[in-house]
Formats: sequence, structure tokens, C-alpha cells
Amino acid sequence: MEFKEEEHILNAGSIIDHFGYWPTFHDAEVISISFQRNFKDSNSTLEFQLYAFIMTSKVKGRHFELIKHCLIDFELADLHDNSMDGFNHQNALSRINFYREGDLLVCELSAAYGVDAKFTSKHIRVKKLTPIASGHF
Repeated sequence: MEFKEEEHILNAGSIIDHFGYWPTFHDAEVISISFQRNFKDSNSTLEFQLYAFIMTSKVKGRHFELIKHCLIDFELADLHDNSMDGFNHQNALSRINFYREGDLLVCELSAAYGVDAKFTSKHIRVKKLTPIASGHF
């Protein structure tokens, strides 16, 4: 069964609205990852921020032109499992995969350079998407 982000990830529409489709997040960079535990109800959450954009086929100078720059804050609630390796000064991704394992949602950050991670939780949501001007990050 195909995984449809807009059906499983709360507020996924904000990403689709910004880019016009659900991207693979190739060359996006993980800016931060934060784990939190709510002591009162013993629930744990994970948040990560991503710098994302679209790479066009148009060359500008010596590089492909990048458009639709933004920061995306994801939140994974009721965290069940996680593994992470290689977080460093860049954290460029090959892609992000979202899928189901039973009644849990999985978010896999596949590294191009830097962080490689797998997070499993009950809920995933796009907490915030902030468009940014090119070169202002």
C-alpha cells in the first residue's frame, strides 16, 4: 500500500502548497534535532528543523539555481524508537522516507553527508514551514 504523506502527516499540505508537490528532500540540510520528554505524562517528542529548496535544471554561475527556499519544522510525538549517527556541520540528505510499520509512523533521514537517522513515533506533523529569501539563510 502506497504511503500518502498528506494522509498520515498532520499539516503535510503546507509542504505541498509551498513546493507544488511532496519533495524527496534531496540535498536538504538538517539544521537541528531536539529530543524532549514530558515528565508529567511520560510522553517523548522529537523535533527537527530542515532547510529545504527546489534545485532547478537552470545553471546560475557555476551552480544549479535553487528556488522556494524554506525552513520546515517537523514534530514526532509519542516517540517509540530512534537511531541516529553522523550529525555534523552540514547534514545534507539524500532523501527522507516516511512510511508505516504497523500502527507506527517511521521517518528515515538518509544521509548524503552527515546525519543518518530513523525515528519511529505515533504521530508526525509539520509544525511550521517558513519561506525564506534566497541567500538569506
